Amino acid sequence: MGVIEDFVERYGARDWDALADCFADDGFERIGPYVDVITGKDEYLAFLRRVVPALPEGYGLTAERVVYVDDALGFAQLTEHVVQDGVARAVPEVIVFGFDGTGRINHMRLYLQRPGGEAPVGGRSAMGRTSA
Repeated sequence: MGVIEDFVERYGARDWDALADCFADDGFERIGPYVDVITGKDEYLAFLRRVVPALPEGYGLTAERVVYVDDALGFAQLTEHVVQDGVARAVPEVIVFGFDGTGRINHMRLYLQRPGGEAPVGGRSAMGRTSA
């Protein structure tokens, strides 16, 4: 099992101390889906410790596909399970991971799809089918 799989497993278990071992000690940066930037392993772990336990019951992350390009780059296709307004939703997500020379994660870029949204140009009629 690689560091991405370790990340998903430890994140899901909310084992923040074990999760810390997945990240580079120096130069870590996470850019979120809203182009929000968290710099530093400790800042990211503090963010997770604060935010994830506050999410509604049923929140979780499932890995659909993990691909390692080389020693410096990997991708994870994930499903984020969230409860919004009392409705369980599956949100497709991709995280692009960068690795340092020791195999730890030093960069993360998160990309979300927005089920039920509309194309900014042409609206729903320009989109075709909107369900998977």
